[in-house]
Amino acid sequence: MAEHSSLLAASASESPPAARSRSNAADRVIACDSCYKKKIKCEADSHQCNYCLHRNIACTFNRLVRSSKKRKARDQMAVRRWWDEPPAIQPHSSSSSSTKVSMVNLGLIYLNGKRDTADEGRAWIESRTGEIVNMDRLITMKLPWTRVESVRDFLAVPKLPARPIVERNIAAYCSSYQSLVFPVISQSLFTETLDLAYGSHGPGVDSAKACVYAFLSVVAIFGLEKDLGDALDCETYALASQSFTVQIINEMTVDGLRALVMLTQHHYFLGDLQRAAVSVSMASRLVFKLGAHEGAGPTVYDRSLPECHLRDLFWLCYSFDQDICLRTGQPPSTAGVFCSLDLPTNYAQLQDTNLQHPEQTLTVTDATLPLYPWDLRLSRLKAEIYEALYSTTACQRSNSELVARIRSLDQALEHWRISLAREIRPTLHFSVGMSVDGKLNTQAVMLRLAYYHCVTIIHQATERHHDEPGICSSLSLAIRASRSSLAFLQTALPVVKGECFWVIIFYAITSILTLFRNILKNPLDPDMADLVAVLQGVPNLIREIPIRTLTVGPMIHLRFLNNFATELARLATCAIAKAEREVATSSVASHELPGP
Repeated sequence: MAEHSSLLAASASESPPAARSRSNAADRVIACDSCYKKKIKCEADSHQCNYCLHRNIACTFNRLVRSSKKRKARDQMAVRRWWDEPPAIQPHSSSSSSTKVSMVNLGLIYLNGKRDTADEGRAWIESRTGEIVNMDRLITMKLPWTRVESVRDFLAVPKLPARPIVERNIAAYCSSYQSLVFPVISQSLFTETLDLAYGSHGPGVDSAKACVYAFLSVVAIFGLEKDLGDALDCETYALASQSFTVQIINEMTVDGLRALVMLTQHHYFLGDLQRAAVSVSMASRLVFKLGAHEGAGPTVYDRSLPECHLRDLFWLCYSFDQDICLRTGQPPSTAGVFCSLDLPTNYAQLQDTNLQHPEQTLTVTDATLPLYPWDLRLSRLKAEIYEALYSTTACQRSNSELVARIRSLDQALEHWRISLAREIRPTLHFSVGMSVDGKLNTQAVMLRLAYYHCVTIIHQATERHHDEPGICSSLSLAIRASRSSLAFLQTALPVVKGECFWVIIFYAITSILTLFRNILKNPLDPDMADLVAVLQGVPNLIREIPIRTLTVGPMIHLRFLNNFATELARLATCAIAKAEREVATSSVASHELPGP
């Protein structure tokens, strides 16, 4: 909880007004962003304050809270009390439309290894558990990947910070480890962007401004901002960048491509996968227009060269696209058949070397080949996984074809795993108590979590068939990978960066849903009780995930996730109890049957 303790009691957004006494300073509530800017009293109900509700705008809590030491200590007490004694969640409509949006995006679409509707998923859970599903605990429109918001009023684009301030932020980012993973800008090439953004009106000016605003949102997320002050937050910068979307599409420049890639990065790290998917889709069209998808680039890497930078933007777009594809179930925008997927020269060797360097000791220059998100070879595998197992064509393949493709993908994934240096190579499985390399960094942690996620996604596809040889062993691999992901996360959290909160949360939710589905499918299996114990420990794990941007919003999400994991564990326990009762009843009935 230490990482989450700088906030005031976040129960304001979900508890009724009567429950929010302002008599005690520790119970004081932060106003929403709109009321804070207007300097008016914020009277929130279960979802929106009155001001935002009457104007049909999103009631958000995205600004950064900066507090004195005395106030931080007071806030810590309030947040801990809020977490330990959460107020009753206000009942809300669980109409078919909201149910579909929320449950689909939480991953319940894969209940049978294929996309199911939310109503089908709910009915199946209730039939297996004998319980009415508590939709208040399994559905919320406040999670960033489920909420549907009205367009936020944004009448005026904020003024850009002074150019020297932006230049200092560029230098800080380009020398950071994050710039190796996300090479969204080149310091030397960005000078032209600044000339346009801070110069006179002309072709490309709007795209340049959008690019600068998007960059500021990224450095704010990573905590690298310098001298930007307290006035604006990452969301405000992102909204300013998005206000130039029409101009970006019309101008079709490299600056526009940079802006869209950074907006994708912004949305991705805030857990808003739907907006990330839209941004990366638009970015892919600029990739094709600018020719970034063609050729492998120069044999000697130099980020200051336009052709190298374009390929960097292509690989970022491609990597985000393939990952978002597996997370949302939506087809990718950058299909490999239309792109050159030749890796940069010596990529594999340099990837191994750079990943083993502690983040603080690695010197970053224009000649340092980027790591890119995850691993480019793994991103190519993700594309193959979706096409072979989850595309529309894949769902029409026969059982034998499906099993053959699962085996082929499993072999390809194993070939990638053993190609990595031993120091960073993911183990086939991981359990609590196993040791990890002391030099482990965030990128290496993400690589291992991505590996376990790919194993799960590959083998859970067998859930749509139950009569083929090897199905049980394949499902066992999915369960083992999910348990490994949770166990490794518990061990590796101390080195995870705070900006990775929503990335980490996704891996945790995917894992617990895999375990939950299998408990409901096989409630009488002796191993299921152990899986229930794993589910029951997830809320404690979620509490320990670090958050860099301390806002009320993530605390609201944390409480939902706590309730979500707790409800899944309860339903899993009910499924086991129901199955045992049915066996006992059947046994008694068979003994009471009259003899011949």
